[in-house]
Amino acid sequence: MRPRDVLANNLRALMAARPDLDTLPKITAACGVSNGTLDRIRRAAVSTRVDELERLGRAFGVEPWELLRPHGHASLSPLAMLLAANLDRSAQDPDSHTAAYAAASAVIEALTTRPAVPPACEPAPESTPEPRRATEKRAG
Repeated sequence: MRPRDVLANNLRALMAARPDLDTLPKITAACGVSNGTLDRIRRAAVSTRVDELERLGRAFGVEPWELLRPHGHASLSPLAMLLAANLDRSAQDPDSHTAAYAAASAVIEALTTRPAVPPACEPAPESTPEPRRATEKRAG
């Protein structure tokens, strides 16, 4: 895949994830890249200059290189990219970065592992009769 195709895919994904930047005019207002240039980038019809990548990255809160990172089927979502960028920006040193990562991971883990039904509300398991052995005779 060409870098311009990767950029176009990532731009469309970021636009879909960000209601405040979901149209070309909104992005133009946020970063100063012209509406026409944004349209050509979104359609992968043009190679993009580094300074335009920097302005787009700043508008979406991601590093410019992240806009060129190909994402396969197991890709990070645009929201995951934003979370990672926010963690990187908020951490002033390796220890605070590790602590912020641990806190975000704990919240994600708590949200994904909680049971759908609280344990107190779960129905009691039904008791099933023991299967009869072949040697037992039926009363009859």
